[in-house]
Parts: sequence; C-alpha cells; structure tokens
Amino acid sequence: MIGREETVDSSPENRARHQRILEVLRDDYDRPVMNNTHRADYVECLVVVALGGDWERTWDWDSWDCQHTSGARLEVKQSAARQPWDKALSPRRAPRFDIASRTGYWTSDGSWVDSPGRSADLYVFAWHGERRDGYADHCDADQWRFFVVAEPDLPNQKSIGLKGLQAITSACRITDLARAVRDACPAPEALKAVLEPG
Repeated sequence: MIGREETVDSSPENRARHQRILEVLRDDYDRPVMNNTHRADYVECLVVVALGGDWERTWDWDSWDCQHTSGARLEVKQSAARQPWDKALSPRRAPRFDIASRTGYWTSDGSWVDSPGRSADLYVFAWHGERRDGYADHCDADQWRFFVVAEPDLPNQKSIGLKGLQAITSACRITDLARAVRDACPAPEALKAVLEPG
C-alpha cells in the first residue's frame, strides 16, 4: 500500500488541495450542532480520548468502536435532542439506541466471523439533551451524559431508550466516564475476544 507521502503526484497543488479538504472536513466537526454522521464520529473520539491511552478507535467497519489493550470491546451509541434542521426550540425527542443482536461481524482484514449476539463487551450510550438554540453545543463534553452498560446487562431487544437505560444504570459526566467504563468492564477471562473460538 502506498502511503500519502509516497503517491505518484505529490505536487504543491495536490498538497494544497489536500490541506483545503482537511479544512472543510474540520469545519463539519467544529460546529455547535452536528449532523448525525459527524456527531457519531465526534462522540467516538470524545469517548476514546476520555478513556485514555489504553483505548483506541477501531477500523471504520468493525462491529465495535473502541478496543482496550486487554481486548475489551466497546460500542458507542449516541443521540442528541437538537438537530441541525431544528428551528428555535427543538421538539422533545425520545432517543432510541440500537442494541440488536447480529449474526456475526467483520474483522479489520475483511473476514466474516459467525458469532451470533452482540460483539462488544460493553456499551457507552451518549445523550445530549440540550434542545435550545444558542445553548446546545455538541462539542461541549460537559453537555453530554453517558450511560455505561456491560453487554450482559442489556435486555434481549432490538433497541433501548433513556428510561430503559436509567433502569439499568445512572448517567455519568465526561469526567467520570473512565471510572464507569472500568467498573462495568468484564474480567479479562470473560472478554468476548477470549471466549470466542479460534
């Protein structure tokens, strides 16, 4: 695979174009109210930065979003009350988070693993509840609330809302997220990466 610095045409024009593209992309993430796609990427990064150096984001199409050096797999789900298309005060929204079981998952090398169920060991559900125009800021980590749930504690259903999460766990702020994840993480011998065959 050729790295970016080794491409055939690395002319000053191409480098300048690439820098401009990066600026445009940065602008998509540096706004108070992001669209669903950009917000999902942003919140995954927010979580991995809050958790610290032993966690990293995974490949784009992995079935979990972050992985610990121990092998623990973490899935990040997020939702926000305020959307880019909202007017002055956004309507009340009842967020739903997908927790459906799958038939398996793709690995970073493109292999399919038959493994029915959920592939993550724990889940972080991030909720941004601020609805008011001029107040909601998805880039403000203090405006997010996080619900951390070990996968076995999730109900056997396709989705879950805030009330369901509140029945399982309490919300925490960004400053307590790393502790909440440590507390909810299964023991090393119970991690899915350890228990899966081959």
